[in-house]
Amino acid sequence: MPAAIWAGDGANNSTELLTAGRADEALRALTPQAAGNNAAAFNLLGRVYFAMEDWDNAVRNCERAVQLEPRNAMYQLWLGRSYGEKANVSNMILAFPLARKTVAAFAAAHALDRQNMAIAHDLAEYYATAPAIVGGGAGKALALAAELEPEHPSDAAWVRAMVDADAGHFEEAEREYAEEIRLDHNSAVSCLDLAHFLKGRKSWDRVQQTVERAMQSAQIRPADRYNAAELLLRCHRNLDEAARLLRPIFKETHRRGSSGVSRHLLLGEIFQSTGDTTQAAAEYKAALGLASGYRPAWEALRRLEKR
Repeated sequence: MPAAIWAGDGANNSTELLTAGRADEALRALTPQAAGNNAAAFNLLGRVYFAMEDWDNAVRNCERAVQLEPRNAMYQLWLGRSYGEKANVSNMILAFPLARKTVAAFAAAHALDRQNMAIAHDLAEYYATAPAIVGGGAGKALALAAELEPEHPSDAAWVRAMVDADAGHFEEAEREYAEEIRLDHNSAVSCLDLAHFLKGRKSWDRVQQTVERAMQSAQIRPADRYNAAELLLRCHRNLDEAARLLRPIFKETHRRGSSGVSRHLLLGEIFQSTGDTTQAAAEYKAALGLASGYRPAWEALRRLEKR
């Protein structure tokens, strides 16, 4: 490893390791720093565990960061994300209070930084899709959409689309997704929002068509290519194209984890779906080379070896 990666501020270097997907190295760098009042180190450590889908350790470290700096909006956001993912894998008794903690953290983050669209997106998605008993609800989502409308009209349309879809108003939802795409000038991310909706409707041909449209956009981020590849895999469409989209080395972190680790896992799943078990195993092992404790890669490799 180049010595330059360790030059300067430790937190910045650890961020580089995280975004490169080098989770094991990031853990070694951050664990000694996550002590005392070092909120930044606790937050980054929580994000590394989040990338590895170790929700207990993600929550524990993100909670500590928020305890130390409760007015840091990004720390609140990552705490909310960690609570939410842990809730998704918990039984109903544990999931209920975790869901309430999720929305509380998202709401706190939004109150601290109303210009941060990553925060607004997570809060809006929660409001639009979670039941009122755990702090969601169409009214809250639409109020947030109205708040976003003046400066971010495409995002407001996206929120309204989610509300319509959750209510079963599918034609209205599709009109709002089309409006989002128009207002965002055919960006890849807006097209992929529509593709995700169509996937829920099991409109497989239209999913593929919409993904292809997204990949022809003049506005494409590395994370959009990842999301497009995942959509094609889940719909089992055009897997050669899905693999091609993942070939570039990502330079940014997408919503659910470190780019390198999850990229190798997804690419392995694509190769496995095409019957190329040798290349699939190589990708799973590459993920484990970056994050030796990454359970999804271990499980995928074990399933593959049992075949």
